[in-house]
Amino acid sequence: MPEHQNADDRDDLFAAMDFSAAEQPTDGSDASAALDFSPAEPDETPDILAAIDSLTHTAEEDVTEVVPLFTVTNPPGTVSVSALRDGGIDRVALSGTVTRMTESQLAEEILVIASLAGQQGQAAQHEFLWENMRELGADDPDALHDLLENGMALASPEQAAETRAHVFATRYATG
Repeated sequence: MPEHQNADDRDDLFAAMDFSAAEQPTDGSDASAALDFSPAEPDETPDILAAIDSLTHTAEEDVTEVVPLFTVTNPPGTVSVSALRDGGIDRVALSGTVTRMTESQLAEEILVIASLAGQQGQAAQHEFLWENMRELGADDPDALHDLLENGMALASPEQAAETRAHVFATRYATG
């Protein structure tokens, strides 16, 4: 027989919604402590920003070194392209005067300057490898030259400078 009945001796449908405890625990434990939603005490950190900073930042000694960029700017100063040592393009910067150029002119200009910047970056890689391989005992400059320029297809710094001078002289010649 159900415990909750109304005046008409029918089951009280709302008895299922009765969440009150029928009797208090006799062992002295208080279940209301489990429902304490007060904020926890901080763990010796002065504020939340310091706590986040301690989890996300590396130590001062772990600072990474800066990656060198090799930038070429066209003589009018409208397009600058920076390349990495492997010749990959890192960024392109445009001046406000590029709005006078057509889209195809701008695209061609970016491609020409990007090619020169990439070659300049690879020339720096050539120079780096040349110096380090010489320090490691590579004594034959002809073999080293062949390896870097033919085997690895890296332009020498001299070749990169010649190409840049030729492009600037022919492309931007006035008169």
